[in-house]
Amino acid sequence: MGRGGRTACGRARRSAPHVCTRPFPSPLGAHVTVTDGWRPRAAALVASLRGEGAVRSEAVGRAVAAVPRHAFIPGYYSGGTRIAADPAAPTAELLDLAYANRGIMTHLPGDAARTYSSASQPSVVTRMLDAADLQPGHRVLEIGSGTGYNAALVRHITGAPVVTVEASAVVADEARSALAATGTTGVTVHTGDGLAGRRDGGPYDRIAVTCGVAGIATAWLRQLAPGGVIVAPLALGGLHPLTRVTIDGGQPRAVLLASADFMAATGALYERAAPSPSASGTALPEPDPAAARTVAELDPHSSYIDLWLYLALHDGRTTCAGGAHAGCALTSPGEPPAAVYLRPDGTLLPSSGARRLADDVVRHAARWTALGRPALTAWHTRLAPSGDRLHVPTRWGIRPGRGW
Repeated sequence: MGRGGRTACGRARRSAPHVCTRPFPSPLGAHVTVTDGWRPRAAALVASLRGEGAVRSEAVGRAVAAVPRHAFIPGYYSGGTRIAADPAAPTAELLDLAYANRGIMTHLPGDAARTYSSASQPSVVTRMLDAADLQPGHRVLEIGSGTGYNAALVRHITGAPVVTVEASAVVADEARSALAATGTTGVTVHTGDGLAGRRDGGPYDRIAVTCGVAGIATAWLRQLAPGGVIVAPLALGGLHPLTRVTIDGGQPRAVLLASADFMAATGALYERAAPSPSASGTALPEPDPAAARTVAELDPHSSYIDLWLYLALHDGRTTCAGGAHAGCALTSPGEPPAAVYLRPDGTLLPSSGARRLADDVVRHAARWTALGRPALTAWHTRLAPSGDRLHVPTRWGIRPGRGW
């Protein structure tokens, strides 16, 4: 699922909120209860997401207000320690976390799941649901079950069967338990490699991919119903912007929708994408403050991302730096390695020996400016086969009618 900031708050004393008398069937055959205390919090979250434009459809807003997000968080990390959660008797801390617009790390490779998993930031979830344009009756395939929360939202919107595939057996079991405990029927969780999709549940009107991928699996295209849509985070320049894929004239076509960052998929779905330093923990050289220069005046929340994606589409050295210089960077291997960091305000900070790399960024930025500073959403591409398992972007271009 999508990436988000890790919680830094401490343990909260277990509270005793009002308990709803409506039972939800437990996967163990007993019954659990879900507190009413979350409902005002969910309503406030929906209002906040609407205010920032992250919820546009009534159906998505109703789903977020109706599905208890905290019930899909069996545990989370705080201060480097995993805290087990009891959704049937949630602490104030769990409720605060669940109904804030932030991602929640639920698993790390060192715990029982042996992998990264998270509850995606709600604004990322809702933007993805809006982009999918879900309608009642749509059959949906989800790649990456995570906590099961997204599948529950989809089920609430469509009322149709949802098929979801999760690589981790531990995470898949937790998703099944949460879906059962909240009374969510019609969602089938499979454990396996999402690369193959799930042919026996198709064809699908929508395929939603909740992990960063290097391309679109050929199997997904085959399992897509006529007129269907795939929404997936495509690996570009160290980020995973949301991408909408449709079939046009018999060929898959992709358009960029919104900036986002997701956890990377495992196996062949990501093997063509180079891991970013921020994800791999690779140390990059320090910048030389004396060599700083300005390439453009940028807004940290809009044009900075637009230029970052322009660099990603036109220069394969673009990545996401980690550590103290997290953000857009271009790197070049060598002895010593070189890097140049693009800051959100448009300042360029080269490392020692990175003058040529910095000059390349300046030229790219000038070209972007000459084109009218096209936004991330201006770009589209055709997808072509790369072997028999993936379809990957070809040459990116500006969408017709975008005004550039």
